[in-house]
Amino acid sequence: MRIAAVLTLMLVFAATCFVACQKQEFETDEDAIRALVKGDPAHFTSGTAGDSSENSLAADDTTRGTWWRGPQTHDSAATIEVEVHGDSAWVGWHQHNYGEIYHWIMIAPDTAVKWTKSLQEATQINGIFKREGSDTAAYRGWKLNRISLAFGESETTCTVRFDSVKIHSSLRDILIVDPLAAYYHVDSLVWFTPGEQLDITLYTNATDGYGWLHAFWGTAFVRVPFEDMGSGVFTGTWHAQMIPGFRFAIFDLMTRGTLMDRDAPYDYNGWLLPYRIQTAK
Repeated sequence: MRIAAVLTLMLVFAATCFVACQKQEFETDEDAIRALVKGDPAHFTSGTAGDSSENSLAADDTTRGTWWRGPQTHDSAATIEVEVHGDSAWVGWHQHNYGEIYHWIMIAPDTAVKWTKSLQEATQINGIFKREGSDTAAYRGWKLNRISLAFGESETTCTVRFDSVKIHSSLRDILIVDPLAAYYHVDSLVWFTPGEQLDITLYTNATDGYGWLHAFWGTAFVRVPFEDMGSGVFTGTWHAQMIPGFRFAIFDLMTRGTLMDRDAPYDYNGWLLPYRIQTAK
C-alpha cells in the first residue's frame, strides 16, 4: 500500500513537471516576444545566399556573364528590438550577412574569367505583435499579427536605392514606397492567383545599374533581369507560380561596377516581398 502511494506521488510529480516544462515562463513581455521571433524563421530571416548558383536557372545575357552569391555567415545572433505599447508591440529584427559574390565574365569572345568579391549586408524586418490572451497564457498571450517586407543593403558601400516598386495586373495595383513601413497581416499577406501576369516597375536612382527579380519556380531558384528603361526605371513581366502556398520575391538592385568593374565595391539594395499564391476569392 505504501509502495503504491509512493508510485502514485511519483507519477503525479512527473506529470506536473511535464506540464510545467511544456509552458515556458517569461518574466517580461519583451522576453516572450523575443522568444517568438527567434522561433519563427519563416518570417524572421533574410539573406541573399543561394539566390542563384553556378548551375542555376539564371537568365543572364553574355554582356554580364553568369554571377551568383555564395554561402553566407551571419552574426552569432540577430539583434531584436522590442517596443511594447499596451497590447501591441513593435519588433525590429536586424542581421548582418557575410560572404562572397562570384562572376564568370567574358573578357573576350572565347575567354571567361571568374571574379570574386567580398560582400557584407545589413538586413532588417519589422513586425507587429498583438496580445490575444492573458499574460498567464503561452508567451504571455502574444502573437505575430503583421510583417513588413525585408530590407537589405550593402554595408561598406551603398549608393543605389529603390524609390518605389509598382506591381500591376488585371486584378490589382500595388505600390510600395517604404518596405519597412508596409505591413501585411500574416494570415493574408499580398496574394496572387496561379499564373497571374504581373507587370513590375522599379523606380530607382540606379541610372547606371542592373535590376533583377529572384523567386522560386517549383523547387528551382530563378533570377530574371529587368529591362533598363533609362533614368533609373526598370520594367519586367513575371507570371506568378502555379502551386498555392507561401512564396517570396526579391527585388535586387546593383551598380554596374559591382559586376563589370573588378575593383569596384559590392554595391547593392534589395527588398523582399512575402506573398501567397491562392485561387481568386
